[in-house]
Amino acid sequence: MSKLEKVEKAIEKGKEKALIKLAQDKDEEIKLAAIAGMGKIGKDDSFNAMVPDMLTDGDPKVRAAAALALGEMKNEHASAHLRYYLEREKDPSVINALKKAISNLNGTE
Repeated sequence: MSKLEKVEKAIEKGKEKALIKLAQDKDEEIKLAAIAGMGKIGKDDSFNAMVPDMLTDGDPKVRAAAALALGEMKNEHASAHLRYYLEREKDPSVINALKKAISNLNGTE
């Protein structure tokens, strides 16, 4: 079974811990898929793994994926964190992801 298949299985079965581990993978595709899956499951451990670690990652793709995943989670604390990082972010793609996530949380998308 490929790692991407493992990500899909973990999402299907709601295995949050497996996704958090896969989100640390060296392969960018696996990492981003796992982060998206964490957003779909939307549990507290996923939230805690993303804030602040993934929102401050050196890779803008990881920061953007984490922002979008947080926007899907509907966690009551996500909006404040997304707004905080929006004020500090410099990368245009991450800024767009942060804005989209905030809109998603506010139900304005």
